[in-house]
Amino acid sequence: MKLDLSEIARVGGMHATQDIEEPCPQDLGFECTGTVKGKLEFTNAGSLLLLTGEFKTELKLQCSRCLVDMTLPVEAKVEEEFCLETIGDAVRVLALDEEDVETGLVKDNMLDIQEVIRQDLLLELPIRPLCRPNCRGLCPTCGENLNLRKCACPPAEPESPFKVLGELLEEQDNDP
Repeated sequence: MKLDLSEIARVGGMHATQDIEEPCPQDLGFECTGTVKGKLEFTNAGSLLLLTGEFKTELKLQCSRCLVDMTLPVEAKVEEEFCLETIGDAVRVLALDEEDVETGLVKDNMLDIQEVIRQDLLLELPIRPLCRPNCRGLCPTCGENLNLRKCACPPAEPESPFKVLGELLEEQDNDP
């Protein structure tokens, strides 16, 4: 959905609220279980247009340790600032950040709500999503999900960064 910001950009001090219910953006690398719902608030602060708000949804992800499919509730806060440029009788809304210009967040006074959602969902995405904090993951030998049952594999020896040095010392001790 694209939202026209022309009216709020023209009237100094104007405040507007917009409820949103949008589908999940397609190019995220993950899916949402439903729509993205929230509220956006716009404030004309003279030379700046302030956008604040929040939205929430649930994401379908895989646990980074055991690879089980899971859903993760996400709440994102939106905080954006746009420059207001007056040209004769018209007022243009311009992105302050070069990255926002490149992504096309605002073009011809139209705000791309899907792009706002996409950016803020990516910021809220955990680096390593876990199905639970104490997830035991997969056995590195047989691949068994250790959350469901214990496997018969012997415990793996931890690899020491000083192993090579220890071998050198052993060789030195064995040399006459």
